[in-house]
Amino acid sequence: MSAIAIDFGSSNTLIGQWNEVTQSPEILTLDAISTPHTSLIPSVLYFRDAAPDSANSGILRLAVGNQVIAGGYSPSDRRYFAQIKRSLLVDNTPEYVINGLPVNAQLAGKLFLRQIFKQLRSQNIEVTDLIFTAPVQAYERYLRWLESCSPDLMDDLTSGSDFAGDIRIIDEPTAAALGYALTEPNSLILVIDFGGGTLDICLVRTPKAKNLNTWGETIGDRYQLIINESEDDPNSESSWKDQSKDQQVEVIAKTGQSLGGADIDAWLLADFMSHHNSIQPKTQLNPEATAILLNLMERIKVALSTQDTATEVFYDAQTVQAFDICYSRSQLEKILHSKGFYQVLQNAIDEVINRAVAKGILKIDLKHIVLVGGSSLIPSVQTLIRNAFPRAKVYGDRPFEAVIYGALRLNQGLGIRDHLFHDYAIRYLPNSCKDNNNAEWQYQPLFLKGQAYPTKYPFELILRASQPDQSHIDLVIGELEKRTSTSVEVIFQGDLLVSEVNNKVITNFVPLNGIDAETPQLVIPLQPLGQIGNDRLRLIFQINERRQLIVTVIDLETNIELFTDQAIAELH
Repeated sequence: MSAIAIDFGSSNTLIGQWNEVTQSPEILTLDAISTPHTSLIPSVLYFRDAAPDSANSGILRLAVGNQVIAGGYSPSDRRYFAQIKRSLLVDNTPEYVINGLPVNAQLAGKLFLRQIFKQLRSQNIEVTDLIFTAPVQAYERYLRWLESCSPDLMDDLTSGSDFAGDIRIIDEPTAAALGYALTEPNSLILVIDFGGGTLDICLVRTPKAKNLNTWGETIGDRYQLIINESEDDPNSESSWKDQSKDQQVEVIAKTGQSLGGADIDAWLLADFMSHHNSIQPKTQLNPEATAILLNLMERIKVALSTQDTATEVFYDAQTVQAFDICYSRSQLEKILHSKGFYQVLQNAIDEVINRAVAKGILKIDLKHIVLVGGSSLIPSVQTLIRNAFPRAKVYGDRPFEAVIYGALRLNQGLGIRDHLFHDYAIRYLPNSCKDNNNAEWQYQPLFLKGQAYPTKYPFELILRASQPDQSHIDLVIGELEKRTSTSVEVIFQGDLLVSEVNNKVITNFVPLNGIDAETPQLVIPLQPLGQIGNDRLRLIFQINERRQLIVTVIDLETNIELFTDQAIAELH
C-alpha cells in the first residue's frame, strides 16, 4: 500500500511512490511500458486495430510508452499520438476517426493514463492516495480534463470498487521546489520548470517552522478531483482553518508559457529545410519524412547539451539521397535567439520577479534556483539563468525526478499556503454598446494573480439593469490574461503543433464553466423586473479555503438576500 504520484509530461511521464519502509519517495519502473534501463515512460500512444465486441462497439488495442517505440510505429501515422499533454492546453485540437471512433488529444490522454493505471494494478501496487501534477499554464483547463477522466481512471485502478483515498493536485513548479529537499526554514526558492511543451516558473517560500518534523503535521493540499466525504463535512472544512501557517509552503508568484523542447525541434527542422533546396519544401514533405526529421532534430538538440557539435544522417526516399545534418551549439543558440526563445524565458523570469518585488521581496533575496525539465539541460539556458542570479545557488541534478519527489512529500502532509496565479473577471458589454453587433466584450476584474486565499476582505460590486423590464442578470466569470510582453501561442499547422512568438498585447478570457463558454455560472432573477439607471444588485465576492469563488447577492430594491455564500466557480 502506498501513495502514488504521476507527472504526465509532454515528452515523458514518470511515476513515483512513497516507500513506507524507508519513509522516502522512490521512482517506479513499469517494465511493460518504461524505456529500458530507465523509469521514463515515453508519452506516446498508438491505436492498433479494433476488434468488434458483442455490443458492436470497438475494443481498442493500444500501445503506449515504450511499446510504441519498440513496435516501430511511424509518428506520421494518424494513429500515433505524441505531445498529448501539450495538445490538451490549446483550443480546437484536431479530431480523427480511427476504426469508427472519433479521437482527439483529450481521449488519447485519458487512454494513456488508463493504460498506466492498468500497469500499476498488474504489478499488484495498491494505491492509498493519488497525486497528479499540473502545469501552471492553462491550469484550469488541465484540471477540467483530469476531472472528466477520473471516473474511468478509478475503475482501472480499483477494478470497479470504490477508491477510498484522496486524489490531489499540485502544480509542477511547487512540487519541484519540494522535491529538491531544500529544508532550510523560511527560504525563498525559484523553480524553473522547462520541459518538452511548457515553461513554468514559480517562487515559493519554505515553512517557517524550525522543527522539520512539524512540517508533516499539517494536512496537505486538500483540492480533490473526487471528494469521498460530504462537501459540507465540518471536519474537512475546519481542518483547513486550523492549519498553522508556520508549517506551510507559501507560493509567492507563478507564471507559465507554452514553450518547450518540441518547439526547438521544429525550429531546427525549419532551419535545415531552408538551407537544403534539394529536399522538397517542408510544406510538401510527406508526414513520415517530417516525423523522421523531427526525431533527428531532437537527437541533435539533446546531443548539443553535452557536446559542441552533433551530426545525424537523413535519407530522403523520394530523391534517393542521404543528407548529413550537422549543427554546432553556436548555430543552435543563433536559431533560439532569432525565434525569441531567450526573450520569452527572460520575460517570464522578470514577470515573477516583478510580482515578488510588489510583495517586498527583492531579486537579491533569492538564494536558491531549482531547474527541472529536459529543456533546462540546454547550456545556454543554464547560462542565462546563472547570469540572471549570480549570487544564487543553482540546483539541476534532478531534472526529471524532482517533481515526483515533491508531490509525494505533499502527500506526507507538507501544507501549501497558496495564491491565485490567474486574474479573474466578469465579462460584460458596456451599455453604450448593447445595440452594436461589433461591440467588444469588457471585463471587470474580481481577484488578481497573486491574491492569497482564503480572502480576508470581500470584493463588492453594484450592478444595474441594462434594458427595460429586465428579468435576470447573468454572471459569466473566467480567467483573464493580458500579456504586454513577448508571449507564445501554440497552434496547429496541418498536423504539426508549433509555437509562434508574439509581441503584441493580447487579452484572453476563458470562462470557468468548462462546458459552454456562453453558459453563465450564475443566473440572478430580478423580481420585480429591472429598469435602466437604478442600482439593483449588490454582489459580495470572496474566495474560500477550497479555492471556490463564492458570492452573496442582495437585491437592493427589495432588500432580499437572493444568494448567500453561493459557490460559483473553482479558482486556481
